[in-house]
Amino acid sequence: MDSSTIISRVIASVISIMQASNLRNRLYLQQQRIEKMEVALDDINRINTNSETPNPLITGIIERSRE
Repeated sequence: MDSSTIISRVIASVISIMQASNLRNRLYLQQQRIEKMEVALDDINRINTNSETPNPLITGIIERSRE
């Protein structure tokens, strides 16, 4: 086999591995952001429903965000 072919395959493999790990890290980051957003929505909903006059705008936003 030609040495230039082997080198190009090795380089392509290394780049592919780097892209896959970058994609995995981005996925984990997005999962963490979604979890934080859900906790924030739960807190906002709890505060809104426990108030004397719940804001219907906040209630609507929370309901639509969970669809």
